[in-house]
Amino acid sequence: MTPEELSTHLDAHRAALSGFVRRHAGICLRHETAEDLVQGIHLQAIAQAERFEYRSPPEFEAWVLRLARGHMSDRRDYWTATKRRPERLLRLTRPDGDAPAPGSVREPAMRTAGPVTRADRTDRLRLAEEALGMLLPRDAELVRGQADGLTLEEETERLGISYAAAQRARLRALERYRKAFLLLARGR
Repeated sequence: MTPEELSTHLDAHRAALSGFVRRHAGICLRHETAEDLVQGIHLQAIAQAERFEYRSPPEFEAWVLRLARGHMSDRRDYWTATKRRPERLLRLTRPDGDAPAPGSVREPAMRTAGPVTRADRTDRLRLAEEALGMLLPRDAELVRGQADGLTLEEETERLGISYAAAQRARLRALERYRKAFLLLARGR
């Protein structure tokens, strides 16, 4: 299937796909719009177009819905994982462990958060994820490792480098991450 043909078929099924996403996306719609999810599904369809052979409209629709289920499952997993460890990731944006970074807000002492606090936390978490996305892949892995509690010994084994090199690499990655977060925070 050529890219032009795929584009035509995707456009023809867009309304049905949007309805499917609105009905089945669940928690994803708290963080992303239905249109963003549809765009992600279209990107997956484009990436996998070479493996799909068009036979009929029902088969095409079934293929797109299968991609949609997989994409929404991945996004649901992403947002669930982010929800489990947001403080770890946000904590890394601080220059030292306790003092808040400029532009960031301390977490409230109360367990229950009001709508403004939840919105602020969600916004800061988005900034943290965006900052992570700005890093080179190796730096992003090192930051994720730090957030997940990996020791430097585990990083040396994973990367195949010396302890001192892993320590320097992690410090540089964390510094780049903090700078990216501050840059994004200032821009909003």
